[in-house]
Amino acid sequence: MGNKNYRDELESFLIKEFLPAGYQITQKVELDSIPESSKYEALNFSLNDRSIVYRKGKVTSDRPGAFLAVWQRPPSEDLNSNKPIPLTSSDLDYLFIHVESHSNISEGLEHRSKYGMFIFPVSLLIEKGILASVKSKGKTGFRVFPPWSEDRGVVGTKVFSESGKKTQRWQIPFFLDIDENGLIDSCELKKLLQI
Repeated sequence: MGNKNYRDELESFLIKEFLPAGYQITQKVELDSIPESSKYEALNFSLNDRSIVYRKGKVTSDRPGAFLAVWQRPPSEDLNSNKPIPLTSSDLDYLFIHVESHSNISEGLEHRSKYGMFIFPVSLLIEKGILASVKSKGKTGFRVFPPWSEDRGVVGTKVFSESGKKTQRWQIPFFLDIDENGLIDSCELKKLLQI
């Protein structure tokens, strides 16, 4: 999914890949109301009446994986602070994170970009301390590690830390591959969504 009109691209992807798998868009795809979130192509929508928060992970050349921000502004009555606060379980049912590898040319070989999407259920996001809950203050951003994360490009130490590998191990079961034609495995999608 490119950057020109990402709302329309995501909606087209959902219509092409999710509708044939039995899912309905029950709230149209809308831009996130926080302007800063556009850096992560932030969108909100519903599938089968389940609230979805969507982000695109940003690849950095010096670290593995992709980073994304997931936050909201404090309630308007809290005039003392405009500091971002983490999302809570009442804000979503699933977090969709679109990721792609960076393509590069090294040693005369071209490496094509790879694509995928993490589909994290709210229960996992609470368990991992990403959403604010009674057990955790939550996070306003975090890093995801798709299967190709050991590839750090031409910049950086080229070391995939043990901490990153540990995070990748819990994330990979929630990863959905998107092939070079923009297609997904509908059986894998159904396993991840279970709605």
